[in-house]
Amino acid sequence: MRVPVAKIVGYGFNLAAIAAFAAFLVFALVKLVETERDMRVDASENMLWVIAQTQREALRLDATVARRAAGMETDGDFRLRFDMLLSRLSLLSEGPQARVLAKLGFADELASITADVMALEPLLDSIGPGAAEQARQVAAALDPLSTMLGRAANAAMVAEWNGLGARLDDSRHAIWQIIASVVGIMLAGSLLSVRLLMTLNRTRRTEQLLRREKQFSELLVGSSGDGILAIDFDRRCTVWNPAMESLIPISGEQALGAGLADISGLFEVDGVRRAIRQALAGEPGRCPEQVFFPEDAAEARYLDLLFSPLRNGEKVVGAIIFVRDVTEHHAAQRALKHHRDALEELVDARTADLSAAQKQLIAAMEDLERALERERGVSEFYRGFASMVSHQFRTPLAIIDSNVQRLVRRGGKVTPEEIAQRAARIRTGITRLTRLVEATLDAARLDSGQIEVRLAPCDFTELARTACERQRETAPDREITLEAPEVPPLALCDPALVEHILANLLSNAVKYSPSDSPVELRIGADDASVRCAVTDRGVGVPQDEVPHLFQRFFRASTASGVPGTGIGLDLSRSLARLQGGDVTVGSRAGKGSTFTLVLPRAQVQVAPEAAE
Repeated sequence: MRVPVAKIVGYGFNLAAIAAFAAFLVFALVKLVETERDMRVDASENMLWVIAQTQREALRLDATVARRAAGMETDGDFRLRFDMLLSRLSLLSEGPQARVLAKLGFADELASITADVMALEPLLDSIGPGAAEQARQVAAALDPLSTMLGRAANAAMVAEWNGLGARLDDSRHAIWQIIASVVGIMLAGSLLSVRLLMTLNRTRRTEQLLRREKQFSELLVGSSGDGILAIDFDRRCTVWNPAMESLIPISGEQALGAGLADISGLFEVDGVRRAIRQALAGEPGRCPEQVFFPEDAAEARYLDLLFSPLRNGEKVVGAIIFVRDVTEHHAAQRALKHHRDALEELVDARTADLSAAQKQLIAAMEDLERALERERGVSEFYRGFASMVSHQFRTPLAIIDSNVQRLVRRGGKVTPEEIAQRAARIRTGITRLTRLVEATLDAARLDSGQIEVRLAPCDFTELARTACERQRETAPDREITLEAPEVPPLALCDPALVEHILANLLSNAVKYSPSDSPVELRIGADDASVRCAVTDRGVGVPQDEVPHLFQRFFRASTASGVPGTGIGLDLSRSLARLQGGDVTVGSRAGKGSTFTLVLPRAQVQVAPEAAE
């Protein structure tokens, strides 16, 4: 069956829009990582302040000593000024200020001058009125310090402004690229929305065409002199023309949607039932001279019934029955015999129909209850899905938008620390949005049956080791241990799906356990199955919530405050069951959890060369 070119183009357009959406997300994430890395600075903000305070204390000490030698009143104890100067020099000689001075080439000069200043301490005790020589010595020791500090302040300011300007230019360029990526994401989403509206409009036009065709068909059926009725696979009436009302005294409103058994016992006669089953199976049939006793008629009628399958292309969707009244064609001498035979047959059929109708009614009620329960489950699923998408997608996008707008509004006034902080927030929002999109797409592919399972014998230990290595790349600081038997067991599975399941279980173990606690994997096997138990010592799950863990969108009360969608465990169990396996759980609140992946064991052995 050939697919129309327009449909192929439409599918391609949708895929291209989705690919653009993902590409913009990845690009924005990369640019945010680069911006966050470039915003790291080596010096603290108070460099110029420390230099200025040190220079100020040197001048104040010089002035205080001079006033004391001249016999004038001073504004404080010059010993206190000397101690303040030493504390400022100590601050310059330690931490980031020392690194900056060393980079600017003033570290050695500062150390030499500091030694000279500290040598003044014995001299300070002899300073009093008339001690002009001592005051001159103090001034001679402090003048080089003030001069050096002035040059250091100028050099530090120039270096800081040069570095800050370059980083701000790079950050501004990256921010505009991120804004362009967000605009691209919005455009891709808008294009997908337009495609959806176009599809809805096309569907509405198709429905209108079908409605007109149905009205025309009803006109043709209603104009026929023979009785015509159509049924679906549940033996319910879908078409009932006026000629049928003259044959069976039931209005079209009563007949449409009703079962054949409720319309008339005629359709429960064995021959008619067989012919109906044959028509629903795709083969035409006929019941000639079928006797029928209308409720409002004194005499029996003889009906010719022609059965034909109702097709939609190659598929049988129901059956159509043509009914013709042939009573006048029967001879009078045969009427009584036919009447008696038909009466006995009809009485037996109605007796059996009473029991069958009772059973059918009970079965129908049970089917309706099951259908109602399924419908409730589906409705709850879509309400939960819509609520999750509305909240989870809106939150990271709001974080990204608010932080980017803040950076754009402030422009050159943004400090490097604020840029790094807001870039980290944007990066976190995009990472969360990316994971949410991936989880939602995986769940959608599973629900639509688009996930293919390719079973093959696989080294289960190697699959677990690969999953552990990938998790260590994401969380290098976490301890993840793997315990496996000496002979690697073989599992009959799809390796890509198994890696996906193990990645989900490992990610949950790392996310819901303390950073200093290990995550353990234990592999075991028996004659029929292979198992991998993932154990953590995290928050655990209360016993009354364990049966709900594998329900889509359900999150345990102990997971409060930890980001998540509630899709991963449901997806993992579904993927395991597609491979003939399962995922089980054992957990205690505050003690940790153990999730076990069980898969069928392959009935083949690995050759020694292949194992190596």
